[in-house]
Amino acid sequence: MKKWIERINHWKLDKKMQVLVTTAIIVMTLIILAVSTISSVTSMKEKSIELLQTNNDTMSENYAASLEQYKALAIAIVMDDTVQSYLRCTSKRDPSYTGYANNAVNTMTSCQNMYPDMNFIGIVSYQMDDYLYKGIEALSSSDFQQVYAQDYQQCGAVRDGTIRIGFSNKYFKGDRYTLSVYFPIYDLNTIMMERGLLCMNFTNPVLEQILEDRSGNGRQTAVVQTDGTIIADHDLDSIGETVSYKEKLVGSEGEFSWEGRLYIYQKVSDWNYYIVSSIENMELYAPSVRTIIIMTAILFFMVILSFFVIKGIISRVYRPLDQTVQKMDQVAAGSLDTRLNVESMGEDFQKLATGFNSMMEEILVLMEQVKMEQHQIEQIRFNSLQSQIQPHFLYNTLECIHWQAMADGNKEISTLVMALAKYYRICLSKGHDVIPLELEIEHMKNYLIIQNMRYDNIIGSEIQIEESCKETMIPKLTLQPLVENSIYHGIKVKEGKKGSVFLKAVREGDHVLIILADTGSGMTQAQIDAMNLQLSEYDESFGYGVRNVNKRIELLYGKDYGLYYLRNEFGGVTVEIQLPYTTEVDDGILKGDMINV
Repeated sequence: MKKWIERINHWKLDKKMQVLVTTAIIVMTLIILAVSTISSVTSMKEKSIELLQTNNDTMSENYAASLEQYKALAIAIVMDDTVQSYLRCTSKRDPSYTGYANNAVNTMTSCQNMYPDMNFIGIVSYQMDDYLYKGIEALSSSDFQQVYAQDYQQCGAVRDGTIRIGFSNKYFKGDRYTLSVYFPIYDLNTIMMERGLLCMNFTNPVLEQILEDRSGNGRQTAVVQTDGTIIADHDLDSIGETVSYKEKLVGSEGEFSWEGRLYIYQKVSDWNYYIVSSIENMELYAPSVRTIIIMTAILFFMVILSFFVIKGIISRVYRPLDQTVQKMDQVAAGSLDTRLNVESMGEDFQKLATGFNSMMEEILVLMEQVKMEQHQIEQIRFNSLQSQIQPHFLYNTLECIHWQAMADGNKEISTLVMALAKYYRICLSKGHDVIPLELEIEHMKNYLIIQNMRYDNIIGSEIQIEESCKETMIPKLTLQPLVENSIYHGIKVKEGKKGSVFLKAVREGDHVLIILADTGSGMTQAQIDAMNLQLSEYDESFGYGVRNVNKRIELLYGKDYGLYYLRNEFGGVTVEIQLPYTTEVDDGILKGDMINV
């Protein structure tokens, strides 16, 4: 409590006044709310029960009227001469079959026209194993033949032991439930002989209303048979199940409480059905809840009104400052194009707004300058690394040509000079920093030709490159320094001074993996680990050419790509080069993190 008092003492005066006024309004409103709730809660249960009873009366009367109408229609149809004549036919080959069938269909059509809620009507002949069907096209004949017999057996007698009524989705799959009426047809001449079955299907408005009543207000209505079977309910999954309160349905009407709900039931006159309405016990007090909601809304309105009245007075004075703070928050979130409207500021805040806008303009200019300078720095770094290939190879090659020419004028000189020319042609690459992998491999082959002539063919080679990898772009002079490293630090120092290099390039999704292995003297695992650790570092103790290659790849594609060394089964060293698969790279456009060189 003491902490709260200390906190309130540190509030501004406007905030204290706002809390004081708001508290007074809340107290007054709560008093009114309590009085209103106590005065209304005594009568709400009776009103809810009365509403449910009225609903039951209406639905019971409407449902009974519908059933009586269906029964009267069924009796009229089964006694119709056209229907009787059709059912007396023993075979479709009977000469009079077609006429009688057409007459019966006309009768069915007339019935359907008289009842807009009728979905279909069917007359089944037991003697001929035949039926007549008239109804909506959505129900096929095959569906009717398959469904009616099963549905008829499942329907219980609901009156006089003759008429059967069922409510299901057997005819129309899904959420569409319809009322089916079945009435046996007897030969009027013999009385005892059952000739066929009358099948009618309706979209009953009373049952439709129950299905559609999913308002979620706690009130529910269902049609239940006297044996406890649910005929219609807003919960479609419960149709056909037995109610848990079956024993409570006694007599023609009544009420009971069950599992937190109040139930009101009424028997449909002369039919084996109950109309059962229920409401959650908590819903009985809905009127008081509504009163509370209304009073709460009033309370909320008064609180909001008081808040805005007080805030409106204060905001007129501090609105420019609030706007400035909001704009600064937007800037902090990264919106650097934020500006203050100088015209909406008072005279005393115009200087602040002007200074804020000028500062943001200067920040944008400085950021553009930094971006440009950063790009230039990275371009310089990349070009510097690209050009830092040691020239000793040129000198060694020229010396080799010189001494070879002096020794003899054989054909090898021509081969050597040609390889050297191709080598430097690719080195230049018309000024491009990045070239296709296929061209880079050609450059490596020329290098191997020159080196084999220099060292008396001590270097073997095997190159395997997938066709899909040839066009991927790679920084030029990537493979040659790595091959040079394998020769000078692996093969040349190896006992016997002979070895091979193996190159393989495969595509792996959006990446290209280049594997370069040698059969040189090899390295220890500790040396391999140190090499991988130092690949991205500029340590003078580590091979410059390897660092150069790795750094150029990192600068161009990012730190997810580059070199990785490991030992191989030949006793030598393998380097894996991970590249993205790309066939287009803009010269001078660098990617990746900044690094100090």
